[in-house]
Amino acid sequence: MLNEYICDLKHEIINTKTLKMNKTKMISATLISLLLLAFTNISNGQTKEDATNAYNRGVELASSDLPKAIEALIQAADVASKATDAADIQKMAEDQIPLLQYNYATSLYKEKKLAESIDNFILAYDYAVKYNDNSTRAKASDLLPKLYLSKGNSEMNDGELDKAIASAEKAISYDSTYAKAYLIKGLALNKQGKADDMKVALDKAIMLGKATNDEKTVATAGKILVNGYVNDANAAFQAGKFSEVVSLTNEAIKYADDNADAYYLSALANNKLSNWDDAISAAEKGLTVEENTAAKLSRFYFELGMAQAGKNDTGAACASFKKAAIGPLAESANYQINTVLKCN
Repeated sequence: MLNEYICDLKHEIINTKTLKMNKTKMISATLISLLLLAFTNISNGQTKEDATNAYNRGVELASSDLPKAIEALIQAADVASKATDAADIQKMAEDQIPLLQYNYATSLYKEKKLAESIDNFILAYDYAVKYNDNSTRAKASDLLPKLYLSKGNSEMNDGELDKAIASAEKAISYDSTYAKAYLIKGLALNKQGKADDMKVALDKAIMLGKATNDEKTVATAGKILVNGYVNDANAAFQAGKFSEVVSLTNEAIKYADDNADAYYLSALANNKLSNWDDAISAAEKGLTVEENTAAKLSRFYFELGMAQAGKNDTGAACASFKKAAIGPLAESANYQINTVLKCN
């Protein structure tokens, strides 16, 4: 019995120790939880206070130092985002960051610091996206392509053609319908002698210009293309490539139907190819767009006479050559009148 009593006593002692240990563990866990809660509350209190201080600092600096004001507000928003009770501070800070950044970029632009202002308008755009400021985002998005266009134009005038093309492409990245950006790109490519790439860019400028009623850009791009085709046609004529002249002038006329030189070269080449009807058509059209003076019109009357003579229409040819017998072509026209056709 004594042995049984001792065993029972040991068992009771073990159970008592276990109970005490469990109670001690429970007390320790509770104490740790309370301490963590207290630390969290203290930490959150400090975080909100820090956020509020950063916000107030940003507001104070807004009238004197925008970059530092923006930096303080970004800090305030970041700190507030980590607190559970500072959502109001976070929102107030985030609401002001994009607009202050936009205002700072504007001040740089007014100081004629174009490149620096562009970098800061990009920041304004990025902040507007990050903080859901649709108004500032729209303003920056509208302004950035114009600034890149201005930058590209300056670079082109300075002979920095690769940079000008890059700036035009940046403008297009913000506004894919910006006809003037394609125009600047085409002008720079033209100066680089990249005719095919130039044509692609200027065709795009014309298409978008028509879609947006940008008549000036359409006219400028068209004029550049026409001049290029006419210059190439003139070179082809000098080389005796008359069929090529016809093709080039036909392309030129697609972009502008009032270029007298294009019609004149077309009439010349078609006469060389004995395409009398096409020569007559080109010469007659040229007469309607050329400057209305006898000296200017004489070159078209001469080619018209040559085509009419080729068709054996002597009466019409004589009448045309008589109108052509002025200025530099007088001798040639009189030769046709007196010697070849023997006009009355």
